[in-house]
Amino acid sequence: MTTMRIVTAHGVVALALSVTACSSASRPVSPTSVTGVSEGNDAGQATTSAQPDFAVAAKPGNLTIVGIVLQDDGEFDVLQAAVVRAGLVDALNGTAQYTVFAPTDLAFVTTLGVASEAAAIDAVNTMPVETLTDILLFHVTHGRRTSQSVLAAPSYQMLNGAKLPGQQLAAAGFAATDISASNGIVHVINAVLLPGR
Repeated sequence: MTTMRIVTAHGVVALALSVTACSSASRPVSPTSVTGVSEGNDAGQATTSAQPDFAVAAKPGNLTIVGIVLQDDGEFDVLQAAVVRAGLVDALNGTAQYTVFAPTDLAFVTTLGVASEAAAIDAVNTMPVETLTDILLFHVTHGRRTSQSVLAAPSYQMLNGAKLPGQQLAAAGFAATDISASNGIVHVINAVLLPGR
């Protein structure tokens, strides 16, 4: 019965997200519009492009972090599988404020050294839960941190207990920033962050 409610809730959230995905409250910011973020191999280098609307990102959005990740948009399919397998849905669906660095599906495919998104999902589903949880919690820090705040910090204390150096995050590269959730902010990154590297 509980599993059925969770599956139903995920379906409702996915439907609601597909309807509201284009709202201005949760719109991503182009990585080239954020000072300090540029495309390609120069990720993390200062740029002179226009500042994004940080006030929009600072306001809570309509969806939770889990709601954003569970959108049926093909963007976070591997991350969805990982969050569910690690048992982090409830933690990222609550009211505590977090900043999440969400790897793209391609980031998981590359990191896991597999040929496809389906193979990455299979790899995530066979990974030891403790290892997977440690990796995922290395992508989450306390508080609502806009891209301006993220880029200014030299390191971050992550929920797995480790420190994430700013250089490691910058090297990952940003695909989108300042996606506002009701319980935090999501920044989409182009690499999976691994603790201890």
